Amino acid sequence: MENMEYIDDYFKGSPTDLQKQQFERRIINDNVFAEEVAFYISANRVVKEQLLMDKKQRFREIYEQHKVVPITKQPVKKIWRYMVAASVIAAVVLSTWFLLGENTSPQQLADRYIQQNFQTLSVTMGSKDSLQYILNLVNSGKLSEALTRLETLAQIDPSNKNATKYAGIVSLRLNQYDKALTYFSMLASDTSLYSNHGKFYEAVTLLKRNKTGDVEEAKKKLQEVVENEQEGKEEAIKWLKKLD
Repeated sequence: MENMEYIDDYFKGSPTDLQKQQFERRIINDNVFAEEVAFYISANRVVKEQLLMDKKQRFREIYEQHKVVPITKQPVKKIWRYMVAASVIAAVVLSTWFLLGENTSPQQLADRYIQQNFQTLSVTMGSKDSLQYILNLVNSGKLSEALTRLETLAQIDPSNKNATKYAGIVSLRLNQYDKALTYFSMLASDTSLYSNHGKFYEAVTLLKRNKTGDVEEAKKKLQEVVENEQEGKEEAIKWLKKLD
């Protein structure tokens, strides 16, 4: 199942036409890979079906807790009261149902951002060929090799802030959260940069790691991003509303 991370990234990301062609070609030419893709799709279907069953069960539980027991031969006024009460309860149940369906966890916020922004990395103008080569490794799924080269590049040339930034991003994709936080913290502390996502990326990493206290710490950093009008401000405003 060594291809599972690649398969998961493909389905959760937004693959380019070239990536789609490469993916489809592998399915055709690699039987083992084709079986793993089939397993992934099947497993995800089972998970979604289970989540749907859990939602339906929760809906039934809420309904049973709040439903009004009908009483026969009641005066018209009392029946009217019961109808009003039933309407209120129905509204509560439906509201709860929609909240359950639309709730976004801190990790889901981070996952969505990572999938949309960190799956395919592009080099800014003026970057050296060595960095372009390393990011090609990242885009090819060779994350461990890319991280080793990025860390070497960052050590050789501390002024290369792109190497520091991408080392943090690749560390995050490899779920090496402590290392990612170290690189993003270094980036955030550099006041010489005109455009600096360091603080926002720290928040993304904390939400993704989601240890005790991480969400609160992430909210503090998001608030700092907003107050200081740093890169990621618009996203930070939206997230703070969802995390309240």
